[in-house]
Amino acid sequence: MKAAVLHEFHTPLVIEEFDMPTVGDDDVLIQVAACGMCHTDIKVQEGEIPLQLPAVLGHEISGVVVGTGKGQAAAFKEGDRVTVGMRYRCGRCKYCISGMENLCQTRTQGTPYIQPGGAEVTRWNLGGFTQYMTIPGYMLFRLPDGVDIEESSVVGCRVTTAYNAVKNAAQLAPGESAAVIGCGGVGLNTIQFLSVFGAYPIIAVDVMDSKLEAAKRYGATHTINASGIDAVEAIKDLTSGGADKSFEAIGNPITADQVVRSTRAGGTATLIGSLVGQQLLLKDAGFAFREVTIRGVAMRRTTDVIEVLDMVQQGRIDISSFITKRYPYQDINTAIDDVHQGNVLMGVVLWGD
Repeated sequence: MKAAVLHEFHTPLVIEEFDMPTVGDDDVLIQVAACGMCHTDIKVQEGEIPLQLPAVLGHEISGVVVGTGKGQAAAFKEGDRVTVGMRYRCGRCKYCISGMENLCQTRTQGTPYIQPGGAEVTRWNLGGFTQYMTIPGYMLFRLPDGVDIEESSVVGCRVTTAYNAVKNAAQLAPGESAAVIGCGGVGLNTIQFLSVFGAYPIIAVDVMDSKLEAAKRYGATHTINASGIDAVEAIKDLTSGGADKSFEAIGNPITADQVVRSTRAGGTATLIGSLVGQQLLLKDAGFAFREVTIRGVAMRRTTDVIEVLDMVQQGRIDISSFITKRYPYQDINTAIDDVHQGNVLMGVVLWGD
């Protein structure tokens, strides 16, 4: 089988040959149909998130079951269409046993991929840039009828992370005002869920007009191009003092500070973008006196995946139009460049033979 390997930071991925994975008792072997190109993978490639090299990246995965360990034979059968909705967990800590496995601090790692000569290559996160992979059964979710297998790959990260942010972290109530800084995949899905949950107004902030136009299609009622104006003051003007719920969907310390300052007294600022390894400096410590709550988002909960897949099947949310380009795996570095340049809303890499 083939997989894309990162050997050094700031270098292209290389397609290489690997042995087929060994299937453990509690594992499921899937043939990968698609793996989303998420900006977090690019942060890893650029050395912003630590990992052991060489490694296979990729964490938004959908595919077809082609084998099971004996512990999963009753749960899955060959031909099942699935998406990977969760991450590894220890299964024993207080978070795992209370249904908050997304907060597990002692999660296990996936078994390395093995090359024909015996060399081991680590898997960052899930290691989904590959044609075949084994995954514990608890991480897999069957796709409802009518949900496209390639499009469903993005449910496992950007869509469900946005849902977790709106529903659980911000606990949005109908009629509350909302602002989203950053209109990439996570930000646009956040806007879509804000619309579903009844927020008003929904203010989208970005520096690219094309992304702001996309934000309107997914429910933004107002847009702000921050390249020429103070986004914080513009949000305050539109909301008479600050948004009830504000969201940072980039993973940048500057915009994270802006989100906090854009939130009204008693409101909630939710930081969705990954700030791992970065220093967050808030310009105005007055947020404490204003009783602004700052919340983080750690991926998603099991219930989030189930609920989002149901919403896709029911037509309550749209994921199809987000996939603006599909790439054969041989063009994976083109997919990375397109994300860098902002040429796509979401791109998925196809891993069929």
